[in-house]
Amino acid sequence: MSTPVAQWLPGMTMTAGRLQYMLERLSESLTVTAFGAAGTGTVDDAPAIQAALDAAKVRGGWIIVPPGTYLLATLPLRIYRNTRLTLLPGARFVRGSAETVIINGDAGQNLGGYGGHGNITIEGGVWDCQGTAPALAAPAMCISIGHAQDITIRDVEIRDVSGYHAIELNSTKRANIERCRFLGYVDPGGRDFSEAVQIDLAKSSGVFGGFGPYDHTACEDVRISGCYFGASGKGGTTAWPRGVGSHSATITKYHRRIRVDNCSFEGIPQYAVSAYNWEDVTVTGSHFFECGSGVRLRSVIVADTEDTKKPDGTQTGASQDMRNFAITGNTFRRGGGYDDPIVALGEASGLVLNITITGNTIDGSTNSQNGIRLQRVSRATVGPNTIVNTAGTGISLGNSGNLVITGNEIWGVGGNGIAFTTCDHSTVTGGQIREPGASGILVTGNSDNIQLRNIYIKSPSRAKNGDAWGIRLQGGSSSISLSGIKVRPHGSGNEASHAFSAEGGTTPVTLIQRYGNDWRGSWTVAPVAEGTGVTSNTSAADVT
Repeated sequence: MSTPVAQWLPGMTMTAGRLQYMLERLSESLTVTAFGAAGTGTVDDAPAIQAALDAAKVRGGWIIVPPGTYLLATLPLRIYRNTRLTLLPGARFVRGSAETVIINGDAGQNLGGYGGHGNITIEGGVWDCQGTAPALAAPAMCISIGHAQDITIRDVEIRDVSGYHAIELNSTKRANIERCRFLGYVDPGGRDFSEAVQIDLAKSSGVFGGFGPYDHTACEDVRISGCYFGASGKGGTTAWPRGVGSHSATITKYHRRIRVDNCSFEGIPQYAVSAYNWEDVTVTGSHFFECGSGVRLRSVIVADTEDTKKPDGTQTGASQDMRNFAITGNTFRRGGGYDDPIVALGEASGLVLNITITGNTIDGSTNSQNGIRLQRVSRATVGPNTIVNTAGTGISLGNSGNLVITGNEIWGVGGNGIAFTTCDHSTVTGGQIREPGASGILVTGNSDNIQLRNIYIKSPSRAKNGDAWGIRLQGGSSSISLSGIKVRPHGSGNEASHAFSAEGGTTPVTLIQRYGNDWRGSWTVAPVAEGTGVTSNTSAADVT
């Protein structure tokens, strides 16, 4: 006899064993119409659906919702452990009360950690939250989960939520959100930052109002896969302000092992993915189109005095390091001006550590936004990536160190190709920088121990004639090594002032080593310019 399966899939052989197993599972199911649900959209079906959920509470069960329109005017629905809620194709839930649609457990429960109602599956159907209806405009959730483990939410379409979130995962371990569609959002005022999928911790009743305890349990092992985030097209709604993210934190706590893969984000005004106080994170194979920003990695914000407290309420006044991120194989097109397509922002008291950004394509940004920006970051590898047509710098690096920038193709950016400001112990190797609006590479702000190797720079200073350089060292930077770099002018139109410039003066650039660079070209003044006060140690002549 073949191994039983919980679900028959196309291509499987329908054996006697599998058929028997499926019949047994169907015999355990509870159909909401058997409890009095009408599915006409004209009467309140919530009590009947709740009766089915209550019946499953005792022994667990599979709740089946047949095709139809189910008005839910007595909310929230409450789902309990070991329950599978399936809306069949053609089933539609219509929110009719200014409350959360469904939550896992009771208001008075006190099940801490991950010990609440779990092993729950919610799947299928359209969940219409009617956020534009005047009586339903107050902020509310659609699906709210807390203090749980083993949660699956798949193949649901959630529409037109007002104020809060389509799905909140709070204090949840092992959760999968798969093939869902998040369409339409209504801001009732002061909620222009809400996420379609929020990952949060049990910090307080103001953060999670469903039930306690407020023990600061964070989320772990969460995957969001194959989902779409965007607009519904209904009048009075917008796309979601943020796709997946968090906006609260507690010192000593982290959300860990978060995966976002193969998702599409379209028209998100702010951050499509905002990894706030997360660790061990991957964002892979996803598409970001006309989003205000794509992926943000952010340590705890020092200015937020609620987030800088420990679980016992002690105020630290500080951030905390967060680590281990891979942003790979994504595409970002026609980015908006809210923030950079990929941005990592740490604090002096909380760095962002151990980042890999590779295999991404970034095509376009507005409002001076860079392609990739790292601030207060350490131990990052960036590249190879393709970055084209950004309004600002291709790769902007500030107050960071231990960076390896390798093999990137940077074309037609409005600012510098690559810029270091107050960085140390970092290397750029390989790749091309073509037609940047400003300099090909800028090193400034007392940066030190920077290595530039085997890079091709073509047509710098395209925005303004004589206003930039192929490579520019300034601002008291020191211990800079340059080798195997080729810089060429465009041949017409705006051109750089020099292939290479090291600026001296009151804050001289010191300890420059140059070897085997090719600065040839018809430059405005000279192939190489080194200001007074510059100290160089050139072990072999550059080609000029």
